[in-house]
Amino acid sequence: MSYMTEANAIAAQLRGQTTARRGKAKGPSAKSLDVLQFCREFFAENDQLPPIACVNAHFGWSSSNAAQHHMDMLVRHGRLERNAVGKLRFARGGAAC
Repeated sequence: MSYMTEANAIAAQLRGQTTARRGKAKGPSAKSLDVLQFCREFFAENDQLPPIACVNAHFGWSSSNAAQHHMDMLVRHGRLERNAVGKLRFARGGAAC
């Protein structure tokens, strides 16, 4: 056990937690899945994924970081991917949506 892992376990016990909460999430959050559904609906009408500003407007977020966070989470979980020029697209193959 590394020093930091042990220190985090001790800190978690002192806070009253049985285990440290760090670790990889099992999947995208419910809000990220809502963003994915919006992307699918937008794609059906426009043949492209929505721009970040459009996602913000749809969900009523004032910060572009919120939409970017959810889109990045969908990329990390294999629901979206970037093409050769860096544009987002639905993931091909790999993960089942």
